[in-house]
Amino acid sequence: MTPEQQVALDRFYAGATAQDASMIRPLLTDDFAFKSPLMNFDNPDEYVAHLVGFCGTVSDSRYIAEDNRVVHVFTLNATLPGGEAQLKMCDIFTFKGGKIALQELYTDPGQFPAEA
Repeated sequence: MTPEQQVALDRFYAGATAQDASMIRPLLTDDFAFKSPLMNFDNPDEYVAHLVGFCGTVSDSRYIAEDNRVVHVFTLNATLPGGEAQLKMCDIFTFKGGKIALQELYTDPGQFPAEA
């Protein structure tokens, strides 16, 4: 992983933990997209608004990087309607011009209660 990618991801997760959109939005390209089995966003501002409303912290991080892609395997420690949960996840970040252009989240949707 390049130092630039590491800084961007550190800031991204710090902003998500702080629930601070102003920390996250500058890290995303204007054509940013988020894809997952649970939801998709093609508008970075709508995605950031959703992300800062979700309560959780990341642990057990492992990164694998190649060129403009960084894979992040982690546990999301989340507060869900049914209580606390530890959810296994994998993000693939694609960088363009030093910013995040695409975030693809892979997880088992069955880990989430229907209310989430």
